[in-house]
Amino acid sequence: MTRFAVTLAFQLAVAIPETAPYIKKAVMNGGLSGLSLVAQLRRLVYEPFKAASKQVGRIFKAFFKPFLIVIDGLDECDDYEEVQAFINDLLSFFKKNPLVPLRFLITSRVEQHIEGHLKEGHVRLADLVNHCSREDLEAFMNTCFEEEKKRNPVIRAYIREHADWPSKEDKATLIDHIDGSFIFASTLFKYIIDPTDKLLTPMQRLPHTLNMNPGLDILYARTLSRSQDIPHFHEVISTLALAFEPLPIVGIAELLGIKTFQVVRVLVNLQAIIHIPGTDDLPVTIDCVQSNFFKLT
Repeated sequence: MTRFAVTLAFQLAVAIPETAPYIKKAVMNGGLSGLSLVAQLRRLVYEPFKAASKQVGRIFKAFFKPFLIVIDGLDECDDYEEVQAFINDLLSFFKKNPLVPLRFLITSRVEQHIEGHLKEGHVRLADLVNHCSREDLEAFMNTCFEEEKKRNPVIRAYIREHADWPSKEDKATLIDHIDGSFIFASTLFKYIIDPTDKLLTPMQRLPHTLNMNPGLDILYARTLSRSQDIPHFHEVISTLALAFEPLPIVGIAELLGIKTFQVVRVLVNLQAIIHIPGTDDLPVTIDCVQSNFFKLT
């Protein structure tokens, strides 16, 4: 959570310009060096928002509802003590300032170091699995497939000779198989339309996805095994999995003592499970589920 407070403060200043002068003042008066995460959040987020809401109270009240900050995947943070300190201080701030028009929505897997600290009377806990609608998944998958049809000449040629693709039956079966997981849906779609797989078409890959379990291990293993004979594959993958912070392509190349094009050659075959940035100086990222899979293999 090294840059958490600074990132949140920047987004706050963009969304609510009235907070910017208070954030700037907090940075200029003493800086942030040596401050804990809790102290940074108080100085850069909580107090600036509180001050701005008092100064422009009528503007804030005009919205009728509090402003919302969403923190997704809190369980992905490795520093348990820092996470616990963040939660405790956040709850303490709202106990002392119950009328501040600010709310936090935190999503996380069920982790004891998180859930145990959120069991407070003014915290509402909910199981998001029970809130995932089939209609939302259908809309997501329909949008993905429609966009791919516009880009992919192979799919367009198939549709001209056959019926629409995927069929209503195939889409319904796919939605059933996804079983409410947007992560699974996104990763399966990337596999279906994988542009680096020259042997199979998307139409051929779609039936294969129905044999993949929602744990995603089969998909990851199949994608990785297809690329493991590429030079420097194991070094690049190990670097991605073990790096403390996401590295750019140039950083990976420099660390391994190889050329950037050699790193790119490995990565382009893994686009179904890895996000490759548009330039060599931006970080290559993998999501938490995939990172954990790499570390276990």
